[in-house]
Amino acid sequence: MKIIVHRGTHQIGGCVTEIQSNKGTRIAIDIGENLPSQNQEVTQELNIEGLTIQGQNNFKAVFITHYHGDHIGLYHKILPQIPIYMGKISKEIYKILQTRLAKAKIISEEDLAQIEHFKTYQIPEKITIDDITITPIEVDHSAFNSHMFLIEADGKRVLHTGDFRTHGQRGSKVLEAIEKYVGQVDCLICEGTTLSREKRSCMTENELQRKAKEIFQDNQYTFLMCSSTNIDRIAAIHKATLQTNRLFICDNYQKEVLMYIDSIARSDLYKFKGKVLSYDENILDMMKDRGFVMLVRDNYISKEVMKKFPKSTFVYSQWEGYLNPEFVEYKTMQEFVPNDAIHLHTSGHADYEAIKNVCQLVKPKILIPIHGENPKVFKEMRTRRV
Repeated sequence: MKIIVHRGTHQIGGCVTEIQSNKGTRIAIDIGENLPSQNQEVTQELNIEGLTIQGQNNFKAVFITHYHGDHIGLYHKILPQIPIYMGKISKEIYKILQTRLAKAKIISEEDLAQIEHFKTYQIPEKITIDDITITPIEVDHSAFNSHMFLIEADGKRVLHTGDFRTHGQRGSKVLEAIEKYVGQVDCLICEGTTLSREKRSCMTENELQRKAKEIFQDNQYTFLMCSSTNIDRIAAIHKATLQTNRLFICDNYQKEVLMYIDSIARSDLYKFKGKVLSYDENILDMMKDRGFVMLVRDNYISKEVMKKFPKSTFVYSQWEGYLNPEFVEYKTMQEFVPNDAIHLHTSGHADYEAIKNVCQLVKPKILIPIHGENPKVFKEMRTRRV
């Protein structure tokens, strides 16, 4: 078996990993966009023979871990004859997002149509691509329905973690799933997003929910900015809102996402139907009387509503790096996020202890760091690194 990381050993996002069997079967894990940084746009060129340009031995499939742009954003560059596999729920959430972007003419109708042809997988099914077997394992991340992949070929076993964490709503199940479905592997391809930061444990989503409840109790009108597809964060905010008897408000797009999640969810945590209002001027009096928490982003509707409540509180619930002056979109963020915003966030990625626990659990002979800027930290985890 051959493993090639085409992109991602010394960067966060934009990772593309190739697995090739001894018989020449080639598959790829993820095909994401590079993340912008340092006040400049980054190149999105990705010329891989057999994947994005024709070759003598083309890839047989591409597997997507989740719907974040830095993992799927360059799907339209994949050769049309190569099938793309994605989690069933993840695909539907991505379609809702991309449909909105197509209406705004940010992506083409052709790109949107391509998503319809994505193949889907569900746990615990195994997928066989010639002589390679892929087993998806659902994990906790800031994207709903994210997956790790166990890849088996040539008598070897490889675990590709994708993005994961153990401090989210479903985080306790991650190590259990690895122990049950994976066990020891020959090679671990592991994300290390947080390893360039301090070695501290991340706040759990449950802790964040409790802090949110305190904020909402103390403030009648709250605007909150978070990712529209960070379902666990929104679920935590939603629960805290109901506990304080505030209205929970969003726009029509956000409500569409939440109603889809409600339709497929088993847990009461993700039951939003009948408890979510989409903004309309007809509910302004109710908002003034009851108080509210409204999900916002940098768009016209959010700005107009915020003007109507000048004494409101603003909560910023995303990565603080987006507010760094070196970030390419800093100016836009600075104009939207007030200086007195309350920062309430926890990472969508595994902290040091979580990564160390995975390493100790699967005991890899070889460890390949990806999706991180500080791969040297993996040396401390008593495994051999390539």
